[in-house]
Amino acid sequence: LAHKLLTEIPGVSCTKPQGALYLFPKLDPKVYPIADDQQFILELLQQEKVLLVQGTGFNWIAPDHFRVVFLPNSDDLIEAIGRVARFLESYRKRHGAAE
Repeated sequence: LAHKLLTEIPGVSCTKPQGALYLFPKLDPKVYPIADDQQFILELLQQEKVLLVQGTGFNWIAPDHFRVVFLPNSDDLIEAIGRVARFLESYRKRHGAAE
């Protein structure tokens, strides 16, 4: 469910997990021009009250990934990923990125 919901968001891709309890989605840098992924995640938390971890928090060099755990129940996942989608839509509009 989490993989499906995330990959439906424009500019988001993700490898389907084989046994992990988390996803590590990639944000297309042409769509999401992120200079500081820690600030990006902070803005998401402040605006949508959803906490994710930026990719650089896991020693990923580029600011184009984040980590999300998909253990919550389906209703909570739908709500949280819907908030992430809303934030990403607003980010695309604010930064004038192409889809």
